[in-house]
Amino acid sequence: LLQAVDERVRTVRIDYSKEQNEPFIVVDIGLSERVPLTQVGQGIYRLVAIFSELLGQKPEIAFIDEIENGIHHSVLPQVWTGVAEVAERLNLQVFVTTHSAECLAAAHEAFAARSSYDLRVIQLYRINGHTDGRVLDRALIETGVEEHIELR
Repeated sequence: LLQAVDERVRTVRIDYSKEQNEPFIVVDIGLSERVPLTQVGQGIYRLVAIFSELLGQKPEIAFIDEIENGIHHSVLPQVWTGVAEVAERLNLQVFVTTHSAECLAAAHEAFAARSSYDLRVIQLYRINGHTDGRVLDRALIETGVEEHIELR
């Protein structure tokens, strides 16, 4: 998944700083030395943070706010594929917010390629001062994405 964001990524591991007396994450991107995670870009950093939480904590429900932040739109389908895979393997329900139509289209693309389409969109809106919502299934999401109808 990290290679989808930056094809130079070979490995990710934890190193230990004797000076600061604490562990830190380094990434091998093919240079003579591994690079600290904080120096390889926001997209990689964001994905490592998300997946560390999901894999390390093993929650039953996870909330990811604005998943697309710091991630280039061209790799969003791979990000969603990774989220779907982790969710399935860990039996995890993931709630994600986004303000990005591209992110939503990428989610649809990723889930449409899987054997089971486990994606739903929850639209929230206000009517007469009250918040209401509806759940969109695959047919509605697909139509919205194809026809460029506002779903977020």
